[in-house]
Amino acid sequence: MIRVQEQPVRPPQAATAVSVASVVGFLVLTHALPGGAAALASDLVQLAAAAAAAVTTALHARRCPPGRLRAAWAAVSGGCAAWCAGQGWWAWLSVQGESPFPSLADAGFLGFAVLAVLALLLHPAGGGRTGLWQRVFDAVMTSAAVGLVSWKTALGAVVAADAGHDVFARALLLSYPVADVAMIVLVVLLLARTRGDRTALNLVGLGVLAQAVADSSFAYLAATSSYDGGAVDVAWVLAFVLIALAGTCPVGDAVPAVRAAGAAQGRATVSFLPYLPVIAAFAIVFGSTFTGHPLSPGEVVVVAVVVGMLLARQYATVHENTRLTADLAAREAELHHLAFRDSLTGLANRALFHDRLEHALRLHARELRPVGLVFLDLDDFKLVNDTLGHGVGDELLRLVGERITGALRGSDTVARLGGDEFAVLIADDGDVLRTAGRISDALQRSFVLGGTELEVRASIGVCTLAPTDPTVGVDALLARSDAAMYRAKRNGKARVVVHEPGPAAAPPTPAPLPVA
Repeated sequence: MIRVQEQPVRPPQAATAVSVASVVGFLVLTHALPGGAAALASDLVQLAAAAAAAVTTALHARRCPPGRLRAAWAAVSGGCAAWCAGQGWWAWLSVQGESPFPSLADAGFLGFAVLAVLALLLHPAGGGRTGLWQRVFDAVMTSAAVGLVSWKTALGAVVAADAGHDVFARALLLSYPVADVAMIVLVVLLLARTRGDRTALNLVGLGVLAQAVADSSFAYLAATSSYDGGAVDVAWVLAFVLIALAGTCPVGDAVPAVRAAGAAQGRATVSFLPYLPVIAAFAIVFGSTFTGHPLSPGEVVVVAVVVGMLLARQYATVHENTRLTADLAAREAELHHLAFRDSLTGLANRALFHDRLEHALRLHARELRPVGLVFLDLDDFKLVNDTLGHGVGDELLRLVGERITGALRGSDTVARLGGDEFAVLIADDGDVLRTAGRISDALQRSFVLGGTELEVRASIGVCTLAPTDPTVGVDALLARSDAAMYRAKRNGKARVVVHEPGPAAAPPTPAPLPVA
């Protein structure tokens, strides 16, 4: 079997080079210029990065087919454009020597968060078929963990700070880390339910993460009146460079999660993602505790929620894996049944009968075990289909199969070879003629179908291989029994004929049916 490996969807090399050069150039520029010029250069580079992200993601949205994917990328583009507008206003105020907070620039900045959340909700890869409870546990666990990290690093400080801001300003500051929590949670959940190549989605996720770090850092620094650009501005530039790079990727970067074989590696990677915020939360909690800052009662409750959801998620995962294993076993059993069983009668089909007959012939050649074969064809079965319909004919075949099975030993193999032809393999020391007689007697009793009483007879051909007989192939043995069956039909039907080696012109003698 030839396996075609899909090539990863990557951004063009030129776009990657420009992105890396932009970040490096920004760092060099802001450190080389004096204070005022560096601040202006920083504002302009952030503005350019956001504008580039808005353009590339808009072009990406145009390349997407109509639907949720296009809408998601359009929302990303709109968010970048909103942030670009806010940054443009902020840069203008900075040129005027002003840096008020709040300002109209915050509307653009928060507009990015709102539209980014909308894009993450719209992305079709978020509709993966993960178990419902596991998705709920992931959402609660990730939200609690990310919220705890935000609280211990930025949100708590913003709430506690009293730097002279009014109620509206403090509420606006709080909205930044809260929006960051929502974006990070949605990114983690989206990536955890995504299969296939996720390059573009990963770049957007990293960009959103950098944006969240920058926003939360800004909220903390602004609450403490200590914001002066620096590393926060670098994070904003990096965020939009990553998003712009994602927009240059070809369309078709990610698909919803499905239960399919061959995605084990991707599944193992993405299923670990919800644990990353939990690890970060526990690291911060332990670090805070060891540095002499014990948890507050509220924080203890959040930690308990994270641990509870973690345990519940593990249970749900084990339960889901157990169910999938059971489903797979049932599917394999069903496929095996379909491959080796006749769909109408449930008897062995031609493939399984050939396999059993080959095995019996190998034993005959190696251990000199006898082999017997009974081949039967219902007489005038076509009249049943023509007069009573194929539905009645199918039901009659099913009942005939039950009658034949009832006349056999447990070690014998009965198969429907097709149409109204049946074959029975009698291995070891079974009496082939007596078995054929029992089958004939079982069919003597009439069948009642749909209020109609049917008399069914069969022409039966029998052939055997004694221990001293040379071994023949499967096809040859079937041909012998088939020839004997046709001789039974030519000689009046409803009888048993034993295959006898010799001249074909020799008149066959019907075999007497032994008493069962």
